[in-house]
Formats: sequence, C-alpha cells, structure tokens
Amino acid sequence: MSMVSFRCPHCGQSLAAGERTFSCPSGHQFDRAREGYVHLLPSGRLAGGPSGDDDTMVRARRAVFDAGCYDPIIDAVATAVQATGADDVLDAGCGEGTYLARACAGGAHGWGIDISKVAVRLAARRYPQCSFAVASSYRLPFDDASFGAVIDVFSPRPFDELLRVLRPGGAAVVVTPGADHLAQLKALVYDTPRPHVDDEPTPPAVDVVEVRFSVDLAEPTLRRQLLEMTPYWWSADDARRARVEAALTSVDAHMVMTTYRR
Repeated sequence: MSMVSFRCPHCGQSLAAGERTFSCPSGHQFDRAREGYVHLLPSGRLAGGPSGDDDTMVRARRAVFDAGCYDPIIDAVATAVQATGADDVLDAGCGEGTYLARACAGGAHGWGIDISKVAVRLAARRYPQCSFAVASSYRLPFDDASFGAVIDVFSPRPFDELLRVLRPGGAAVVVTPGADHLAQLKALVYDTPRPHVDDEPTPPAVDVVEVRFSVDLAEPTLRRQLLEMTPYWWSADDARRARVEAALTSVDAHMVMTTYRR
C-alpha cells in the first residue's frame, strides 16, 4: 500500500482521505469530487489567468492517444519509468491520464496533478486506480522525497519542485518537443514555421533519447483532433484549419525524452 499522501496547500500537513473529504490535522478540509479527485489549487492562484487545457483540447488528445497515434512515446516513457522500479509515480501535468496509467501498468501507484480541472476529471473517471488532484507543478502538494519517479510530458518544468519530491536516486522522466516535431502540421498553420528550440536551463541529465515516429492521419477526424490537441489550433484561422483537415495525411513526431536523477 502506498504511504504517499496529498499535502494540505494551506499548512503543508498530510491530508487523510475520507469517503467524501480530504482533511489535515489543522482542520482544513477539501471535498472529494464524485470522480474521486480533490481540488488543491489555492484560491486565486490563477485568478484572471488560464486554467489549463480546455475540454476540447483534452478530449482531442485522448482520442489521438486512444487511436494509438502516440504509442511510441507513451510506451517509451512507461519503459523508462518501470525500469526505475518505483512503487509511487507522479505525473506533474498529467492531462487526461494516459501516460501515468501506462507507466503504472506494472503495479506502481500513480499520482497525477494538473491545473486543468476538466483534464483531471477525465483522468479520474477512467483511471480510478490512480490518485488525482487539481494542483500546480510549481507547488506540488506532496512531501519531500515522496516518489521513486516523476513524469513531465510537454508540461512546465520547475525542476526544483520536480527534484524536491523525488526520493534519493529517483528519476524524473521529462519529454519535450524536438526541433522537427509536427513539422508538416506547422507548415500548414504558419507562413514561416520555425523549428522548436528548447533553451530553458536544465540540471545535468543522465540519459537523453530522441523518439521519432510517423503518425498516420488517413482518418480525417484524427487530423482535426491532432490540431485541436496542440496550441497551434489557436494560431490557425478557419481557412488554415480546413487546410489541415484536407491535406495532413501524416505527420512526423520528434520528441526528446530526458532522464534526470536526484
């Protein structure tokens, strides 16, 4: 049984999970949603700002994942996590839960957080064996050294926090876009597409793997869903969206999977 617990966002003490609420020794209580997740994002944390991926983006991403389009990278992350032997795994930016569930298929307990309430709700409905919370990766609701492995896929990377919750010797498996990621899609959305450049400072890595694969988009519905699951959807007007749906029969995925150790 996992010994990890969520931490109260107000006082930092461990939260005990009840049938309907999560509570800490100081008396702070948080309702358990019908789907089982808990909302731990402090009030006002993102007031006036974005609240993560919306329903359309989250459901489009799940449809693309369910179609097997991203299996090579989902399986690569799962293999890397399972190789650590971790019994507790955190996905910091879990979205609709596919990466976490696949990584924990070997028996580890999965913990997922995301600032998107719609994403967490969808994850909790499908994967009740995992524990989910609406929370920020910049203020992870967990004690130090709680996890044997942390996953971060296309999400913010506050490395101080990611490494803080890792146990000594634990691994953070981080996935970022490669320079050529979705190049054909970008060429249809932008007049002068630019390759992705990742210049964010990072700690020393122990392993870097480039994952490349082709996504078959013969099914027209998948073309729109692939666009909807990316930020490029907001950059495309109706004419460019129609161009993607008509012309994008395949696209190349290029991702970089980097492992960091505490």
